[in-house]
Amino acid sequence: DLTAFTKLEVSGPGALAYLEQLTANKMDQPIGKVTYTAMLNARGGIQCDLTVARLSDDRFWVLTGGSVGMHDLAWLRRHLPDDGSTRITNQSSAYCCIGLWGPQAREVLSRICEDDLDNTAFPYFSARHIACGPVPVLALRVSYVGELGWELYAPTEYGLYLWDMLW
Repeated sequence: DLTAFTKLEVSGPGALAYLEQLTANKMDQPIGKVTYTAMLNARGGIQCDLTVARLSDDRFWVLTGGSVGMHDLAWLRRHLPDDGSTRITNQSSAYCCIGLWGPQAREVLSRICEDDLDNTAFPYFSARHIACGPVPVLALRVSYVGELGWELYAPTEYGLYLWDMLW
C-alpha cells in the first residue's frame, strides 16, 4: 500500500518549462514516459527526489514520498512562475496506490486487466491508463525492488476493491 505517496498534478501551458527549470533530468519526454529525477537548489544540491510521469503535453504527475510530500509541494509552489501558466493540484487524497512487484507481477495483473502488459507494449519507466476490471487505473511501470512491477494509482474509493481483485 503506497497510498501515502504524495501525488501532485502539475499542469498548464507553462508546466513543461517549469519542470525543465526545476529538475535535474530532461522532462521534455514523450507522453507516457516516466522519469526519476531530483530537484536542485541554487548550489546544485538535491532538494527533492521524485518521479515524474508525463500524461499529456501540458500535464504531469509528480510523485514523491508521503513523509516529504509537503516539503516538496512547498518547494514547487515557491518556484511557480508569476504568470499563472502553471498550476499545482494536490491529488494525494483523491488516489490510492498499490505497488505490485515480483516475478509473477505481470501474471497477477493480467488476471484482472485485459490491456497488453508485455515489455513492448508497456516498457519500463512508462505510464498508461488501464482498466483493472471496472477500476480505472493509472499504471506506472516502475520498480525500486529489483523486480518487474507497477505502481497502480486508482481513485481512492476503488482502493479496497482493487486490492481484493489483486489478492
